[in-house]
Amino acid sequence: MRRMAFCLTLLLLLAAAMPAPAQPPVIHVPVPTGWTAVDEEYRYGRENLWEYIHGAAELFLTYRFRELIVVDVEQGDDGLTVSVYDMGFPLDAFGIFEAEKPGQAQVLADVGSAAVLQAPYRGLLIKDRFYVKIEAGGGDIPAEALRIAMQEVAAGLPGDSGLPPELAALPEAGRVPGTVAFAGGDFLGFEDLRACLYADYEDAEGNEYRLFVMKPSAAFLKNERGKWVQTEHDGRLVFTREIPYRGIVVLMGDQERLLGVSGVENLDAATELLTSLLQ
Repeated sequence: MRRMAFCLTLLLLLAAAMPAPAQPPVIHVPVPTGWTAVDEEYRYGRENLWEYIHGAAELFLTYRFRELIVVDVEQGDDGLTVSVYDMGFPLDAFGIFEAEKPGQAQVLADVGSAAVLQAPYRGLLIKDRFYVKIEAGGGDIPAEALRIAMQEVAAGLPGDSGLPPELAALPEAGRVPGTVAFAGGDFLGFEDLRACLYADYEDAEGNEYRLFVMKPSAAFLKNERGKWVQTEHDGRLVFTREIPYRGIVVLMGDQERLLGVSGVENLDAATELLTSLLQ
């Protein structure tokens, strides 16, 4: 009995001596030089994001969004609202940026990982896992002042300024410009196709199709519901499924990465295309 009590006491002492799990650092909104924060930061998580962006929260929650931090800043009579969305992963930041980026905005090559400017009232940028909106608070802001503010906010955020390396997984040959995007969930309407990087393509005969890349989940690989026809080809996993009125979807690869295609004529054409791309 005494030995049991001694062991229990020892275990409790060891547990007390163990360091607490490291918590991720708290992210604060970088305030651009010459601007002053008007009030404290406001923070929103997955459970209450709708309180700030209302119906738009539905799109953000299809990604691995973690937190939104908002601060208002002022410089004389000018005001800006800086909204920093922690999307969890660089691909998710890229995905929401591509989804919300307007087609006619000015591209800025010297801000963050990617950025666009809608002078005189808004700029959008990404850096690492962060998606940032900088918006004029009631008046127009000169384009150069807005660009500098974007640069300084991007520089003040942690992380890598490069684009997600996963983008290299999509081949460049035949890719339709401006179609690279990232879907957080329910890609092609399938709930088990999640976190898919994709782009549209066109072959020499003008046939259009879509390629996508995903890291399969354990549940997908188990295919317990049997929704996918699972086979092998040249030592690679192959998953096949029909989309009503849209044709066949085929994925090929291994447990770490699957390359998929939709919009091709049949299984043989899909298999031939994916095999050639995975060589």
